[in-house]
Amino acid sequence: MSFFTARRLVACAFLLTPVLGTAAETLSGNGAPLTLQEAVARTLQSSPDLKAFGYELTAQDGRTRQAGALPNPELVIDVEDAFGTGSRSGLSAVQTTISLRQVLERGALLQRVTVASEGRKLLDAELVEKRLDAASEAARRFIQVLSDQARLQLTHEATALAEKTVEAARLRVRAAKVPEAELGRAEAALARTRLEHEDVEHELLTSRRQLAALWGDTEAAFGEAQGQLSQLPALAPYESLSARIRSNPSLLKFSSEARLREAELKLAEQRRKPAWTVTTGLRRFEAGDDFAAVVGLSIPLPFRDRSEGSIATAQAKLEQVDASRSATEVRVLTQLFELFQELQHARHAADTLDTEVLPRVQAALKQTEYAYERGRYSYLELVAAQRELLEVKRARIQSAVDAYGYATEIDRLTGAVPGTTPTK
Repeated sequence: MSFFTARRLVACAFLLTPVLGTAAETLSGNGAPLTLQEAVARTLQSSPDLKAFGYELTAQDGRTRQAGALPNPELVIDVEDAFGTGSRSGLSAVQTTISLRQVLERGALLQRVTVASEGRKLLDAELVEKRLDAASEAARRFIQVLSDQARLQLTHEATALAEKTVEAARLRVRAAKVPEAELGRAEAALARTRLEHEDVEHELLTSRRQLAALWGDTEAAFGEAQGQLSQLPALAPYESLSARIRSNPSLLKFSSEARLREAELKLAEQRRKPAWTVTTGLRRFEAGDDFAAVVGLSIPLPFRDRSEGSIATAQAKLEQVDASRSATEVRVLTQLFELFQELQHARHAADTLDTEVLPRVQAALKQTEYAYERGRYSYLELVAAQRELLEVKRARIQSAVDAYGYATEIDRLTGAVPGTTPTK
């Protein structure tokens, strides 16, 4: 990079300074600070997706009421022996019958209501699953906001280091110890650092908006996200976590689905018994102005449709529930083991960076700065030491984000609300 190119980058960075200041004013909003528990609570209370699912519950309640409705009776009017010939000409011999016809469902109504009621319970189980998924998504997005806040703070530190390097290079140029090109390179590095700061600012604005969208807000009206990425989520023993798998909403839902399929099977078997129709009424004979009662019973003969196909379908769906539950349980346990291992690794990586790596690179940077100011180290060695420190801190932030991400997924798999996992 030429000296003049470096100067142009520095000028661009200074022109961007007012824009960065304006963006910074909106980074923390005007509201109160937000905790993870508050973010989860807002999501569960005001999530547009959960509200939309509530209408499905209302619709199922309507289907349950409809399933319990009795068939309406029918009014039947029959006119016989009218407009004939001879003694039956005109209406002289007409017979008029007025009757009510009622279908006897023979137990089908009870089975229909049972199916609808079990369908409502299945939706209740799905609601639990959706609420836990919404809470988990709120936790993930909250952690992303924390990550962007930490990365933004790191860009402040990077900018301070770059500014310090510019001053040190300027002093060495004035002392004629290094060519002016070294100052240009330092100023170019400062300009790139400020551009990176702007990038992270925009990412933070986006992640804040994405979090607020979970509870239906189009603006991130909350303040700074409160949380310490320096603290890591605790790790419970694997045996206790695997024992909690029974609380997984996806597995609990299978119990409700099995009851629904059993009710559907009973309803299909009930339909083997065809509905009877009872008719009762009154007949008037025009010739003698006499009346007589009429009673009838209609019984379908199920020679062709005996619901065998419907019963086979319902039986297969019932057996499918058991197979699906077994497959899901294996999949969930496998995911739990994988997440447990990843969380262990993320915690170990963060601990190693804290205790072994970070102190050494910090000490190395101080020694390099001291040597650079006295002309014993080159500019490249100083920049390399600075870059190494920043990379270690970025890795530490990412390790914490990964750890919380894995902990959130473990909470979801074990049916725990995210944000309740203790930290260490």
